[in-house]
Amino acid sequence: MNGQQKIDDGASQCPRQISSDPLSVESLVQRHENRLFLLQRLNGLRQQIQSLEQEVSDIECMVNSLPYAPAGMAYGHGRRAAPCHFHVAATAGAGGIALPLAVGIVHPLDTVRTTMQAAASTHGFSHSLRSLGWRGLSRGFVLSLAWASPQGAIRMASYEASKEVLLDKFYFKALGIAVSAITADFASSVVKVPRELITQRMQTGQYQSSWQAVRSIFREEGIAGFFRGYASTASRDAPFMLLLFLSYEQFKSWKIRLTFSQQGPAEIFAPWSDAETVLWGGISGTLAAWLTTPFDVIKTRIMTSQTPISFHDALRSVGPAGLFRGAGPRSAWWFCVSSIFFASYERLRATLQQHVDPV
Repeated sequence: MNGQQKIDDGASQCPRQISSDPLSVESLVQRHENRLFLLQRLNGLRQQIQSLEQEVSDIECMVNSLPYAPAGMAYGHGRRAAPCHFHVAATAGAGGIALPLAVGIVHPLDTVRTTMQAAASTHGFSHSLRSLGWRGLSRGFVLSLAWASPQGAIRMASYEASKEVLLDKFYFKALGIAVSAITADFASSVVKVPRELITQRMQTGQYQSSWQAVRSIFREEGIAGFFRGYASTASRDAPFMLLLFLSYEQFKSWKIRLTFSQQGPAEIFAPWSDAETVLWGGISGTLAAWLTTPFDVIKTRIMTSQTPISFHDALRSVGPAGLFRGAGPRSAWWFCVSSIFFASYERLRATLQQHVDPV
């Protein structure tokens, strides 16, 4: 009965036919009434759109906790979704553990890549591997792990905090993610640049120990020496982090849409498998690494040079043919790093959340 009444009311409120004389008083009144009616309908549509946008925002807020939920917060019919936001201590702690874990496992591959890019002549993967030997592959291992922990903590805490604020500020969510990724990279660069500089000099055999490297760099160049190549590093890592996080977040979005279309809305919050996170994280890292290899080659040349050189000098010494030198090992390295990192980070973040903010 109520439904029929609404239909009748809607029919009675439809725009009326305008009389044949457009200049008559009746015609002008009808035009005015029709205009008011259309404005009212338009306002109703705007309210519906705002309501739908709010529902989408609420879903995205809950999806922020995917792919893993804290224990006791399993998803499904009749169960609560995970909390919208993770505590900064959980994100920082997870990043501080996941990054050194990922970097440490594939450190030998990074050493080969650095050796290839720093060489004055073109050396292939097998030649660089033979020249290093088993002991050479572990150069800079301890220092890289030790410094990767604060780097990962600062990066992920900054990224999640920035994203939480900026996603509500930008109409295009991808723009908020991009700005958050670049912000996180610059925040962590205070640790990242000295770490890479010392590690790469040890990987190329310039120093035998981290203490010798720190003492020598400080004596010869001062504090500024630890940040040599900062501009080239930023030019590489800003687009790299943008591509990495944009592609990873996009894979998560595709997963949600696919699950929604095939299994229904009740299943979009189902925990993801480790294999999915490993695959998506690895592909994201590979894509970002391959496209930013030219910047990485130039950065490596600047950092490993015996004397300070400019960006232009490094570019000229490499030449067009050398811009993608080491792209294969670098992409493989980042596939391993990203797959291990994101899988570990998501698990650790969910686990730590239970301790810093019990639910």
